[in-house]
Amino acid sequence: MAAANSGFAGRNTSLITILSSEHGRLRREQRDIDKRDLRLALKYGRRESAWGRRWLIEYDGITFVTDSSMRQEVTAYPSPLPEVDVDSSVKDGHDKTKRLLQEKPELATSHTIIVIDNSGSMLGKKNDVLLYRDSQNAAFSMTALEFVAEQILSNTAVNSDVVSLIKFGEQASIEFEREPLGWSIYNKLLTHRNQEKYVDRKQAPFFDEFSGGSNYLPALEKVEQLLEKGYHEHLALSIFFFSDGRSTDHMKLNVSSAESYKRMNEVIRSISSKYKEALTVSMVGLGDAHESYSPLKVMADTASEAGAKGSFERCAKTACSISSAISSMVTSTTETRVALQEGGRKKYTERVLTSEKISFPKCNWKYFKIITHWVYHPQEKAFLPASALPLAASHSNPHEAARRINDPPWYIAINQNYIGKGAERVAFRSRLSDSDNIKGFVFEEMIAKETKFDQRIGERVEFHKAFAETQDLANYLANEFNKHLQGIYRGSQTIIPRLCFLSCSILLLEDPNWPTGQRGVLVEKKLDTDRFRWTKWNDNNGGLVNGKRKHMPIDVDFELKELQREKAFDLGAIAESEEDSDDDESLSDMESNDSEGEEVDDTDTAMNDDPSDYLRECLIPLLYPSPHCSFAHIICCT
Repeated sequence: MAAANSGFAGRNTSLITILSSEHGRLRREQRDIDKRDLRLALKYGRRESAWGRRWLIEYDGITFVTDSSMRQEVTAYPSPLPEVDVDSSVKDGHDKTKRLLQEKPELATSHTIIVIDNSGSMLGKKNDVLLYRDSQNAAFSMTALEFVAEQILSNTAVNSDVVSLIKFGEQASIEFEREPLGWSIYNKLLTHRNQEKYVDRKQAPFFDEFSGGSNYLPALEKVEQLLEKGYHEHLALSIFFFSDGRSTDHMKLNVSSAESYKRMNEVIRSISSKYKEALTVSMVGLGDAHESYSPLKVMADTASEAGAKGSFERCAKTACSISSAISSMVTSTTETRVALQEGGRKKYTERVLTSEKISFPKCNWKYFKIITHWVYHPQEKAFLPASALPLAASHSNPHEAARRINDPPWYIAINQNYIGKGAERVAFRSRLSDSDNIKGFVFEEMIAKETKFDQRIGERVEFHKAFAETQDLANYLANEFNKHLQGIYRGSQTIIPRLCFLSCSILLLEDPNWPTGQRGVLVEKKLDTDRFRWTKWNDNNGGLVNGKRKHMPIDVDFELKELQREKAFDLGAIAESEEDSDDDESLSDMESNDSEGEEVDDTDTAMNDDPSDYLRECLIPLLYPSPHCSFAHIICCT
């Protein structure tokens, strides 16, 4: 029964006093629930009477338990994530998309296989994650929230991104496979949370610990089966393997732990060697630092060695650390999906690098002596040595650059943690320096770009030629555009926006760790995004708007009609083939061509009867084979 809020609503939040019990204070600290949240809950939350003359007060996803006077806190815990109300149209859409992707798996753009440990240790109270009753609940809740809901709300995943779920303990089971990401998947993940009463679970840890096994090999075998289903060369693959770090395979197989680890690595190596850079392998260990995570870490390293993108992350007992692990996996999958859609699988292995976002400290400077400075000359279509400073420094401070034209800095400092990655290159913060320490920094911060593939690090300067040519051509076109605008708006020069491109240079550096002892980096000015608004409008394929990739969903109705039309056409061809096989004489090539001509005439007649049907059914697939084009696009073009 709800209670009125009048007793607290008119008072200042900071004046509400709560005499917290020792237990309540301890649980609040463990679960990162601030005391101010309780005050807000008393002021604005929904109240309900509970057993033992206590009150349940729910506010902002947290349930507080107080005594009958609402003056003494008993405990606090997060309210369970609710399922999303999904109407019949959403369910029908999910089922239709699932059916379509079974028939036409080539329409899928990514496939993520979520593997969650459902063993006794994950259910035990001792592995409780802050803000969650147990580790198993945390795994499913955070995956639903951070992997599904976050991607839906940010439009980074659509119905062409498919998901599978494997749960494992003593055995492994596929709970669902290759289903399109959406709110239906969100709800399905939440239904797999342990629903037992807390009191019942309190009696279970001893049984769980000794009877609830955690066998990785059955789960990995299921993963291998799922990866093969519907695979094509433009499909980004991901494995998200979530466990508390313990494996009991050796007990089930009656072998040593080392032997069971060896078998796990063989499976991971086989999978990673097959799919290479198309595959992201994220191994996540949950729990205290003293737990053993060596099987997960070794498998992640094995995946990287075999050509996939392997990573291991240990999550402390906080929800934010689990969120970080999921976010890293999603980012890696998105990068892979974009790269595969733009150019298919490459025969290169991506370098193992760390992002600034997850590094501490953010900057880890390494100093390199500058050997030569090169500038691209479009007339020569080559890099030529230049005695001046890099163009980024010259443009950022022309006066200082002129003063030091005969005394350029000897060193460049490059951060070892990258600031961003693209399909071909990786970018780092960099600074020119007069010495091999931070005290020598001169000029403004720059960006240094290199290849992100191991096989291309030996190309040094030559690797950057195509990028420099593209940048120079873009700069030329921008200048021509500016001249054209100037000719049109002669009287309004001060208000005409002008286009410009960053000038780039190449620095050849001493580096004993690279082939031939030298490395080449392209350097350009770093945009000051703190002072000036910066928007990335599009990528090289026009695929970005307002900084967000146009990851278009499948037009399911259109694709299903196309599928029906293809099946009807195939059946017609089979029937015609059977008729021809009954004839004593086969048609000559000329007769075949004539009969095809007659079919075209029939189509022409159909077009005259209803031109819109002809446009929709015949011209659209020919002119616009993309599944995302609409009938309206064709009408506009015609």
